[in-house]
Amino acid sequence: MTDDTLQNLDRSLAQRFGAYASFQNESDPILVKTFGDDPADEVDRLLDIFATPKSQVLDLGCGAGFTLCRLAPKVKAIWGFDIEADLLEAAQLRAVQSSLDNATFVHGNVAVAEDVAKLPDDAFDVVLSRRGPDVNQDLMPKLRFNAFVVQELYQDPLSVLEIFGRKTFLRDIWHNPHNKVARYQRLSLFPVSIKEYFTESYFRDADHLIAYLSRPNAFLSWPMPPIPYDETRDRQALELYIRYNTTPDGIRIINHRKVYLFRRTVVLQAPAAPEVKPSP
Repeated sequence: MTDDTLQNLDRSLAQRFGAYASFQNESDPILVKTFGDDPADEVDRLLDIFATPKSQVLDLGCGAGFTLCRLAPKVKAIWGFDIEADLLEAAQLRAVQSSLDNATFVHGNVAVAEDVAKLPDDAFDVVLSRRGPDVNQDLMPKLRFNAFVVQELYQDPLSVLEIFGRKTFLRDIWHNPHNKVARYQRLSLFPVSIKEYFTESYFRDADHLIAYLSRPNAFLSWPMPPIPYDETRDRQALELYIRYNTTPDGIRIINHRKVYLFRRTVVLQAPAAPEVKPSP
């Protein structure tokens, strides 16, 4: 492999995925304000605490491998798992370029039991999901007791989906801040910490914002598929959004993120009757 191989692949992936896969391109904001507390820094802080030289780590939705390659020299072994074959190829090339000999890669969908079965049982001390998928029942046998799960969620930008008609009129249950805790407790994952962040991103002008909203994953509202910007359909909504959100720093989007830390342990649903389990 030559350096050019990875560089060319990275350039292509940056245009396709942008910040969704931790790449930078020309449609990125001109300014991001985190007000002294950055969710990305919190994820890295937790990983630096819990990913130790004795740890085996699963990077769930490893993307192009940036975090994986940063962690690999610090841990015993690390596995990258991703549904996007092109991103996984970049992660593999990056690991080779970094001379990593403790990294293993699996192409798969966490929602497909046969794909998850490719991972070793009772193996992982730390699971990372950085804007990636949730842990599910099929993954639990792969985690050791007292394993830690570090997960970053990129929540819907405030007001953007509503103004552009990408949001259901019904209340979204996943906006309940305790929804993930309730679901994960059924997997015997107990919350250690939950932090919420509101950051501001700024765009130069209408064309710059259109470039951002035209990314494949810009309008992502679970469980709907992405519906990128369309000039004919969305121009009026764009002008309305710009009218309300133009500031001296540029056109503002307020982003909402959450960073969770969970621990695998015994979660007593009913301490008086620990043998009783919740209904499915």
